[in-house]
Amino acid sequence: MSIDESSSSDAPPPQEGAAGGDAPPPPAVPPPAAQPGASAALPPAAPTPVTPPPLEPSTAPPPPPPGAYARPADEPPPVGPDQPIQMTVPPDPGQNRLWGIPFLGIWVRALLLIPVAIELFFLFLAAWILVLVSWIPVLVQGRQAPFITQIVGGTMRLWARAGLYTLLATGSYPWFGIGNDHPITITYDEYEPQNRLWGIPVLGITARVILLIPHFLVLWVLGVIAGFLVLVSWIPVLINGRQADGIVDYLAGVYRWSVRVGAYALLVTGRYPPFRLSN
Repeated sequence: MSIDESSSSDAPPPQEGAAGGDAPPPPAVPPPAAQPGASAALPPAAPTPVTPPPLEPSTAPPPPPPGAYARPADEPPPVGPDQPIQMTVPPDPGQNRLWGIPFLGIWVRALLLIPVAIELFFLFLAAWILVLVSWIPVLVQGRQAPFITQIVGGTMRLWARAGLYTLLATGSYPWFGIGNDHPITITYDEYEPQNRLWGIPVLGITARVILLIPHFLVLWVLGVIAGFLVLVSWIPVLINGRQADGIVDYLAGVYRWSVRVGAYALLVTGRYPPFRLSN
């Protein structure tokens, strides 16, 4: 065999269509299989609606409108079930029997109260000056200014203590304070609302004084009875060393009634005073 024949026999056979004609299309290649653990691209999920929890009914009162009457958060609620002015006079715990010497005991107490009487003179003078402008807070805010209530009400508080001390209803000296640092206490509601019409200058106080005429008549009768009662009030002090509870209750009731009438006339309170001696 010749070299030409062996080389021709070892060569690969010619491809069909190489000499002429179209070549067949290549076979389709399948897409690569997903690898384990690989995440396929998914369309975004729709958001799940969130249902708000049901609202619990609120028991708190709604806030007052701007400019309306509002009590401070740290202010205690009004005192008393039906009256904003409460006067508490405890039973007499005991007094020296020498105060029961007829008439002499009362006269000595009156002399001891001269310094308090001087203070009361200036306090009443200041109270009457404040009355000239006390209508302004009522007309503008619908309530009395707290500092006017403190001064005018404190003056009446000291006046009642001095009177009950003089009449042997208590053995506690009133001293010179107008606060409630005494066994006899008088409390006021400093944020009590009032009708703004009572703040009309002069007319408001004048109308209240006219409305109080029945109280003035009753207080005059009660004062006469108290005067006769004082004539014998020294007897329990001299015998028992303390004032009788009935006398204390009656005298305290007269002063309580008087304080409520005065506070209503001077625009300290808007509640008409009741016809009673008790709280």
